[in-house]
Amino acid sequence: MSRFAKIMIVLGILAFVSVFLFLGAVASVFGRMAEGGGGFKERRDHITVLKVEGPIMDSEAYMESIQRISENDACKGVLVRIDSPGGAVGASQEIYTALKALKDRGMPIVVSQGNVAASGGYYISLAGDRIFANKGTLTGSIGVILQFPEAEKLMEKAGVKLNTLKSGALKDAGNFSRPPRPEEIRYLQSVIDDTFGQFIEDVLASPGMDKAELLKVADGRVMTGKQALESRLVDTLGGFHEARQYLVGVAKLSGEPVIVKEPPMRGWLHNMLESQASAPMGAIADLAREWLPSVRQGTFYIWK
Repeated sequence: MSRFAKIMIVLGILAFVSVFLFLGAVASVFGRMAEGGGGFKERRDHITVLKVEGPIMDSEAYMESIQRISENDACKGVLVRIDSPGGAVGASQEIYTALKALKDRGMPIVVSQGNVAASGGYYISLAGDRIFANKGTLTGSIGVILQFPEAEKLMEKAGVKLNTLKSGALKDAGNFSRPPRPEEIRYLQSVIDDTFGQFIEDVLASPGMDKAELLKVADGRVMTGKQALESRLVDTLGGFHEARQYLVGVAKLSGEPVIVKEPPMRGWLHNMLESQASAPMGAIADLAREWLPSVRQGTFYIWK
């Protein structure tokens, strides 16, 4: 094969890749325009459905969504659809605080709890003007959890020793290479108790909530939507449709409402390329997310 032919083949491949990437970018742009998110503002009056799904380990995407909502005057209400067992304390609190600030500025916010809205998922629900739950929704689980392994005997069998240099007595509290000392347990429990108190304080901010009654069920237990209604942890039994209709009424929109989804859905080509490029890694990532609450450091508002 001549050198000229080889050059033409390379240029042809580069041209094909360039066109493919260009079409992908165009498809992504039009997809985002159709969804009304990701930098393209929906100018018609609408409500936004903000989906909070899966373990909550990071708040960045949700904070970006809430920022977009706050900057769009055409958004007349937010329906927060929660299907989450909870997650990291900091991330859950950030999402709750951002939604509450949005509500305090006059944005109607209604929460629809799906299959699960427990612990951190329930915490985020507290930002809503009204909380809807299905009768069988698993919700509540008001509590905090901190876990760390103890592998001293395993390390002895493996002939492994961990040497620790620290600046203070409590710097390595939770060290897996030795049993925890009593003062470390007391210290870590104080952290859990303080974090739990923050959760209780925000639950009590809901109108009509009685502290004595709340503490009877705030022992980490998960409950059904029906039980949660009896304990005044949710306001109304109903699904996504009922919550949406309620929000449409509060927002005073007529006819079939325009819906914007957050976080915005990506284009089909983007998803296809990502799935083809990282299918094996995707399976590993799914497995990691399944176990992440058990292996990631930190305190959690999560139903285990």
